[in-house]
Amino acid sequence: MHATVIFVDIRGFTRWSEDIEAFQNIDKFVNDFYKILDKHFSDADLIKRLGDGAMVIEEIKKSITSELLIEIVAKNLDIITHVDSDFEKLCDKYSEMYGCETELRLGWGLVRGGIKTLNGCDDFIGANVNKCARLCNIARPFGIVIERVDFPNLPPDSQYDFIESERKLEGIMSGVKVWVTNEISTKLIPREKIIEKPEVHVAGLCIRIDGNNIEALIAKRNQNRALYPKLYEGCGGQLAHSEYFTDGVKRHFSSEMNIKVDVEESIHKFYKITESNEPLIPGVKFLCIYKDGKPRSKNHSEVRWVSEEELDGISSAQFIPGLKDDFIEFIAKFKNDQ
Repeated sequence: MHATVIFVDIRGFTRWSEDIEAFQNIDKFVNDFYKILDKHFSDADLIKRLGDGAMVIEEIKKSITSELLIEIVAKNLDIITHVDSDFEKLCDKYSEMYGCETELRLGWGLVRGGIKTLNGCDDFIGANVNKCARLCNIARPFGIVIERVDFPNLPPDSQYDFIESERKLEGIMSGVKVWVTNEISTKLIPREKIIEKPEVHVAGLCIRIDGNNIEALIAKRNQNRALYPKLYEGCGGQLAHSEYFTDGVKRHFSSEMNIKVDVEESIHKFYKITESNEPLIPGVKFLCIYKDGKPRSKNHSEVRWVSEEELDGISSAQFIPGLKDDFIEFIAKFKNDQ
């Protein structure tokens, strides 16, 4: 079945429910929340209750067109607006009736795609169900996350401010392109005070030239490293505030490898770092020429120079993914430029 999948979750519910007054009325509050969902998602094929959240499934029966996708988003954004409004009234009601502050909000995830019934039961499974649950999980502190490939265009008259983003989700190999509402990306910082401070990384692959011979510097990450333990890499890390790319590369080689390098600006490659439920981190990788110093590093179990022949003989599986190919490509470009 091709359908829209929506997940919704109450933000702040766990902390709120620890209040004794809230705990005594928790069942009634959740049931009232479900009544709001039943009221507004009246066309849904399924509203599955999930503790302090829910999954909403509605089959798409028409042929997919760009116009239909915009119509689906518009319809669901309108429903979400009404649910949010009624939920806010519900929270105010409980605050007044029971004397427990009830400042809760809702997080939403929206995707579309193929799903299957679970053994004929009134339930659905599939990759799109899992993806939507993960998108809902990153809708924090509250707001809406929409899968951008599923819904590439938004209604022009939408009452929400959406921002394009890309997130790495647990269990999904590549980054997921999404639309996120403004409060998710800015965490409620007033727009006039927003100064974007993206995290950017730089890296360097260092070679040493001895006459007609070229050696590459490779470093094996310690086995206790959470990411890529015991694999070979170059050198790099986060770019500092107000720091140029090549200056960042030089700084990392100096502080981490104890050597000085020159950076070949013309030989570079873009890359990205993606981790589960974290924003994508862009980076630039450069070829570097060794100048001075004896390589050593406390973060690596092995740091050594290898000839081109040795480099070619080491299995790619012993390197961070793609790094051996980058090394060979950079060296070839360097030779071609000489």
